Amino acid sequence: MNVESISSFAENTSCNSVLNKKDEHFIISTCRRNTNMTMTPNHNALKNPDESTEDTDAEEKLLVVYFRSGKIGAAYYVLQTGELFILEEIVDRPPEFQMFSNLFRQVEPFMILLDGKNQSSFVQLVKTIVFKNDANDLGRCKLVFLSAKEYNYEACKRRILNLSLPREPPHCTEEERTLFLRTVVDFSQTQTVHSLGALLRYLDLHWSSLNVGLHNNPQFLSLRTISLRDIVTIDDDTYRGLQIFSTISHPSNFKRGVQGSNREGLSLFHLFSRCCSKVGQSKMRVLMQHPSRDIAELRRRQEVVAYFLRSQNDPLMRNICSALRFIRNVNGILAKVKALSAKPYQWKSLYNTLYNAVLICEMCENAGKSSSFLEQLASCDNKKLYEMALYMNRIIDFDQSKTEGKFTVKSGVDPELDRKKRTMASLHGLMSETAKVELERLPSFIEECSMLYMPHLGYLLAVKVWDGMGAREELPGLKFMFQNNEFVHYKSKGCEELDVMIGDTYPEIVAHETRIMMRLTAVLLEHLHTLASVIDNCAMLDCLIAISKTSKEFGYTQPTLVETKSISIKQGKHPLHMTTCEAFVPNDFESNEQVGCVKILTGPNSSGKSVYMKQIGLIVYLAHIGSFVPADSAVIGIVSHIFTRMQSTECIAAHMSAFLIDLRQMALVLQESTSSSLVLVDEFGKGTARRDGAALLAAALGAVLARARRPHVLLATHFLQLHHYIAPSPLLTFLTFDHVMRDGSPVFLYRARTGVAGAGLARHAAAGLGAPALRRADLLARCLQVIHCTIHYTLNI
Repeated sequence: MNVESISSFAENTSCNSVLNKKDEHFIISTCRRNTNMTMTPNHNALKNPDESTEDTDAEEKLLVVYFRSGKIGAAYYVLQTGELFILEEIVDRPPEFQMFSNLFRQVEPFMILLDGKNQSSFVQLVKTIVFKNDANDLGRCKLVFLSAKEYNYEACKRRILNLSLPREPPHCTEEERTLFLRTVVDFSQTQTVHSLGALLRYLDLHWSSLNVGLHNNPQFLSLRTISLRDIVTIDDDTYRGLQIFSTISHPSNFKRGVQGSNREGLSLFHLFSRCCSKVGQSKMRVLMQHPSRDIAELRRRQEVVAYFLRSQNDPLMRNICSALRFIRNVNGILAKVKALSAKPYQWKSLYNTLYNAVLICEMCENAGKSSSFLEQLASCDNKKLYEMALYMNRIIDFDQSKTEGKFTVKSGVDPELDRKKRTMASLHGLMSETAKVELERLPSFIEECSMLYMPHLGYLLAVKVWDGMGAREELPGLKFMFQNNEFVHYKSKGCEELDVMIGDTYPEIVAHETRIMMRLTAVLLEHLHTLASVIDNCAMLDCLIAISKTSKEFGYTQPTLVETKSISIKQGKHPLHMTTCEAFVPNDFESNEQVGCVKILTGPNSSGKSVYMKQIGLIVYLAHIGSFVPADSAVIGIVSHIFTRMQSTECIAAHMSAFLIDLRQMALVLQESTSSSLVLVDEFGKGTARRDGAALLAAALGAVLARARRPHVLLATHFLQLHHYIAPSPLLTFLTFDHVMRDGSPVFLYRARTGVAGAGLARHAAAGLGAPALRRADLLARCLQVIHCTIHYTLNI
């Protein structure tokens, strides 16, 4: 590191010293003739104006996907943190490729790499998802097609075997290292190997264009495997229809579509977004995008939520939340530490994360018996974390590091370093005395001089250009070095003495501290896996505490999870509507093989059909992320899919009308639904002729009822004669919503009961059209009724 020291003196004066810090350290001492002004060094000026207490939240992820033989493999890399993730090879069926859709939603990549040789329906779907994503201003994603040779299996395998990870055993042989990598990567999953190998190749070739402001080389700090085998499959339309996520674009066209410019509107994620840490906030989004079928894991989460719902545990929850505020994603910090580019505040953030992670583990010890998750967190190897935090506390002088803007070692750690620092401390006085002596030797027309240090040149005497000075003018006893702007630099005897006596002391101090920093970094990277595991658990704990806060505020109850095909909800409520309505009317729901698993809702407009369907879907969804649910009681059988036909989101890139989108969604339900699926359909068939829509809906219901293994179906419709077109079945139940007429206007009771609605009351909902239009509508309605009765009578004859 460069350091420049300047001292200016004159006769019969005192020193004026100012310390400043930009990219280098400056020591300026100014003395003028016949002045009595004295100023002391201003150490506060060393504060780095560019210092920030937070790292950027934006994470750019590079995703590689490989699809062959009906199976999908994937790998992605986080540029800012150096994390590698690989997806377990999994079956993904056309035409929807739901596993890829789930992966894309969770990763949110800024670039997707595909095999250029593959032009199947999979590539077309990827293009559709990316273009649709761009059209909705949810973010910009690039598509890059690679040559097929980049996916060669043997070449990909060699690249993976050459991968260096911090977790690998120290001083291991090549065979041991290969064995270690085989325990991390399953080379029998060929699609995954293709994806990871192609990703490593692309990073090697294009790192210079990806690493703007990052490290000089790709940093691989971890390699983790993710799985979608336990996920409850939910598509984008369902997420939007149920308002699980509701992204609002930035109002400015300039910022719209820029990563991080969107915000969350009224949604389930917004309701549960109460995490204390940023890693917890990121984990909450992943948690809600990955509803699980693993009933054991869901019960573990419920145990934690139930524990923190108890009032006697509020003090512990507050203490844990206070510690969670300091938890950071250390992979990004350690990537900069490994690249020797970490700033002092990042070292401080790393230390705070270590210290508070140990604190959280210790606080969970008393609660470990109440939950297996808390017991796992309490029993982690926090001794290693404590040692790492202790090393950092004993070695790093955080206050001095902040002042000097660099990694600074405490005194007493290294005697040789302390000696160099003591020599450096006397530098100011020595330079002051030397400058004073040199000024006495200079001609009288020179009013002041400056002493400075420059790397490779040593200490120099600087004199301001005077009137009548010639080019390269020599002064007595001084050797001309160079001229820079208004100053001429010379080498004097005093400068030569300082070169011998002090030399490059400051660069030696920096180099010495850098060596200590590298040894400390090696210790930290040695236990990186333990630290990453604890932080991941802390992020999950943050999410579960946030769920418990929401559950406690709105009076949620713990659902009973079962493996059988059954959904039983008593006095259920819509989790979003109950936050905006003062008196929300709860309703029951029952679906199983005994009482029937297909429900058809009829009722007037605005009677509550859509809200009722959505609340059932949201209660089932909440149970599958481990949350409590808004109901008096609930028994939820594990489902594998949640399908909806609620919103027809038209997109130019899709080249489909609203009715075609409805047909596509209904076809997906019929093709992919199983006995453990939940299907919610709202007014299917309204986008075409009434007769055709009713016929299609009746045929689709008939196909579902004819199956041996039927899903849970909840369907709302305004086709009030639909029951005439469907064969009676004990598995089919019609429900309607009550209302009463008061002064000629309907008053809705929002209470579901068995039966079929008698009228749609569309005329009452259309009161704003005006009296002439309503009279004409009444006349046409009577005519249509007469025609319908005539046709019905003729058919009976």
